Amino acid sequence: METKGSQQSSGLKNSSSLTQSQKSNLYKNKTITNKELEEELIHDHYGLVVSQALYFLNDSNFDDYIQVGLIGLLKAIREHDPERSKFSTFATVCIRNAIKNLKEKDEKKDSITFEYAKVVEESYNISEKISDCLPDSLTEKQVFLIKLKSQNYTNAEIADLMSITKQEVIKQIDVIIKSLRETNL
Repeated sequence: METKGSQQSSGLKNSSSLTQSQKSNLYKNKTITNKELEEELIHDHYGLVVSQALYFLNDSNFDDYIQVGLIGLLKAIREHDPERSKFSTFATVCIRNAIKNLKEKDEKKDSITFEYAKVVEESYNISEKISDCLPDSLTEKQVFLIKLKSQNYTNAEIADLMSITKQEVIKQIDVIIKSLRETNL
């Protein structure tokens, strides 16, 4: 003989036709596990996630938006209070916020990348201007060393690039400074 709870639970696995109040009652009465309810609600509200992802449509990120939206849906399932609001309203807000956070994070990352590219370009332009102002008495290696220093390379990195020791880099810098002082630069 089956109990009423086992009938409801087995019906839940075979059908997604439960009303919101039925699901709420099942959840409150603990006649099904949290995992079963979560699976049912995710299945029922997958379209809501897709619609919110489409709202933020960006071809390269659509799948990411779906994944983050599903995480937002799961958060809504776990945190929803049926006495405060309708589930779909709460879920929409959670999904939309999760996707917005991802979009803002991506935009910030793009902004940082663009700013970094600008800094690198400016650094390159500055090093070119510096080499134009240097006296002709400096060797090509010394000019190269100055360009590397203007691009914030460390002495160790310069030593590796020029195949010399750090002490030789320091000596070369001293020679360059002395030469620049003699030419009043």
